[in-house]
Parts: sequence; structure tokens; C-alpha cells
Amino acid sequence: MRHLKIIYFSNSWEHLLAAGLVILALFLILYTTKQFVSARLFKKASTTTTHWDDILAETVKSTSVITIFVFSLLCGVYILDLPDEVNTVNAHLAAVVFLFQCGLWISKATSSWLAYKASPEFGKDTRHQVMNMHIIGFATKLVIWTIALLLILSNLGINITALIASLGIGGIAVALAVQNILGDLFASLSIAIDKPFEVGDAIVIDDLNGTVKYVGLKTTRLTSISGEELIISNADLLKSRIHNFKKMQERRMVFSIGVTFDTPPEKLHRINRIIEDIFSKIPTTRLDRVHFNTIGQSSLNYEIAYYVKSADYSVALDAQQEVNLSLIEHFAAEKIEFAFPTRTLYLFKDEPVSISQ
Repeated sequence: MRHLKIIYFSNSWEHLLAAGLVILALFLILYTTKQFVSARLFKKASTTTTHWDDILAETVKSTSVITIFVFSLLCGVYILDLPDEVNTVNAHLAAVVFLFQCGLWISKATSSWLAYKASPEFGKDTRHQVMNMHIIGFATKLVIWTIALLLILSNLGINITALIASLGIGGIAVALAVQNILGDLFASLSIAIDKPFEVGDAIVIDDLNGTVKYVGLKTTRLTSISGEELIISNADLLKSRIHNFKKMQERRMVFSIGVTFDTPPEKLHRINRIIEDIFSKIPTTRLDRVHFNTIGQSSLNYEIAYYVKSADYSVALDAQQEVNLSLIEHFAAEKIEFAFPTRTLYLFKDEPVSISQ
């Protein structure tokens, strides 16, 4: 008590009163400013479609009342006549509080961004997204507060070199022991953030074809087109080339037809117009091109390319079926014959040769 009297009560009561008023006024100003700015940011964020202003509003709101009070207290006592050692302690306290508040801001901003990533409007598999984002959030917060703690200890004059070295060696040992599991785990987190596919997407991985059923921490499960379940390691999955058919807006189809060699030239010219007329009457398709492209061994071949205005494979098959039926009907009406593999064999009868004596 006597020591406190020496430190603080060596100042006049006017100085102490002034310091108290500065502390109170600054606390009220900072707290009111935080509430006002936070309310304005939330109001502004509710009128926009982006999520970054929501993250900023949540970050400002996370400003701690303790931080505001300590900052106001340090500013108030700054006007007092205090010993050098007390001023040094106050400076260290200010640095600790600042680092603590920075940790709160970064942690809250990260949590808000991860919550957006796991929200239903960002992806379908909400349960899996929430699980992955919790893991990412925990790991991120662990890193943030570890760095903040090391900075605080360093500011307090503690040598953290040995501590960092021991953490590094321990981390390397753990990483080597569970590298396969960590590889699949980080691959799962990469899938959750980058979203190359989602549950329900039809994908092709090398020679495997199926629909994504579940994305776990270690494996991804697909239901193949023949019905069996395919289980693939997440790390192996990201090393492969993935074809995601659900991302398609349209499906391109290419097929060929052949007509016989005895088809008259005028009917060969008419085939293009027949095909164009067929596609003009199918609303789900858009003709790209039709060409008489090759003269085969037993047919005159046309190649037809068109787009189906849907990514649904059943819609594409329905369109192809309608095209095929229409071709048969039109060719029958025009007396144009489809070619089939044939081979003509010509036989020559040799006349007997008489040899005169």
C-alpha cells in the first residue's frame, strides 16, 4: 500500500482526477464508436450480396471491452508523473493488450470466412462442410494464438528461440509419423475450400465413372454407373484429372451416318438440308455443323455435331433418339438408303483359247 502511495499519490489530486476523467471519457468514446461503426457496417452489409462486408462487421464487433478499458487506462495514467519502471511495465502491458486484440480480430475474421464457406448457399453438403470448417477453424486458431503467445512472451523479455526450435522438431516428428493421414486430411480440406466437386456431382476420374456420394476426412465415396461403391483416397483423388460433368451448361454430341454409293448427287446435297430441318424442330438441341466428310470403303459418310441445351445425360439420349427416328423417316421418304458394310465381287468368265496345230 505504501508503495502504491509512492507511485500514484505523489501526484496531486487534480492530476489524479484529470487522469480518471480522461480514462472515463476515452472509454465511453471508444466504446460508443465501436458500437456505432459496428451497427453501420451490419446495416450496410445487409444491403449487399458480398460477404466481405459481413466479415468486416463481425471483426469490428469482436473488439474486446477489456482492450478498450486497458487502452483508456494506459492513456489516462500517461499524464501522471510515474517512475520509469512503471512506465516500462505499462508499455509492455500495452503491447500485450494490442497483440491480444490482433489475435481476436484475425481469429474472428477467419471464423466468419469459414462460416461463409460452410453455409448452405455456398455448397450442398452442409454437414461435411461444417465438419471440415471446424477442423480448419481449430487449426487456424491454434496457429494464430500460438504466434500471438510467442510474440507476447518475446515482448515480456522471455527467450523463445529454444521453444520455437523444440516445437519445430516435435512438429517434424509428428508429421513424418502420420504423413499419409495428414495428406488425406489436407486433401479433404482442399476439396472443402476449392470445391472441384460436390456431393451429387457426376465425375470421371481416370477410368472410373460415378456420382459423388460422400466426401470424408480420408476418403471420397462414389456410386458407379453400375451400382457399386467406389472408395478413393482424397490425396490420390487430387492427384488425378477430374472431369466434372455437372459443371457443364450444354452437352456436345457427335455422330456419323453413311449412305450408299449409288445415292444420286442431288440427294447428297439435300441431306444437309434434311438434317438442318430435323434439328430446327427439336427445341432441346442446337445444330453445330454437318459435313459430308469421308468416302469410306462401303459408304459415303456424314459427320454431325450438335449441342444439347442441358447437362442431363438422359435429355441428350432422348434428343439423339428423336434425331435417329427423324433421319429414318426422312430418308425413307426421300428414298435415300443407309449404307451397311458390303463388298462387291466381280466375276469374269475367261473364253477358252484354241490352239491350232
